[in-house]
Amino acid sequence: MLAGFMLAASLPGHSAGRLLRVDGDHAAPITLSGTVIGPIAAGSKAEGTFSETYHLKLRQPIRLDDAGACGARRVSSLALSQEDMARLKGHAVTVQARVFCQESRAVAYRLADITVL
Repeated sequence: MLAGFMLAASLPGHSAGRLLRVDGDHAAPITLSGTVIGPIAAGSKAEGTFSETYHLKLRQPIRLDDAGACGARRVSSLALSQEDMARLKGHAVTVQARVFCQESRAVAYRLADITVL
């Protein structure tokens, strides 16, 4: 069943409105399209949670749920947790990546293991 959710998310136009389950390090990569924006600042310097990250602004929002710290959320952009994303700023791209919940800084969904298609 989970594989069905992940497959549906990989098909263009099918992820909007569907709930995608996020399974941490075991999550299968999904394919998403959007525009790279940023860097976007988040967190607090005083608390040691400050970061500036490039984001993938999605063509259509998606709903994610890890049944944990990040919970159920509708997101319209996801942080790109990988070096060298500045080169893509302003470009419309399609990526294959793994979605995960990052608890150590600001609790938020992010993308890792990113491949630009």
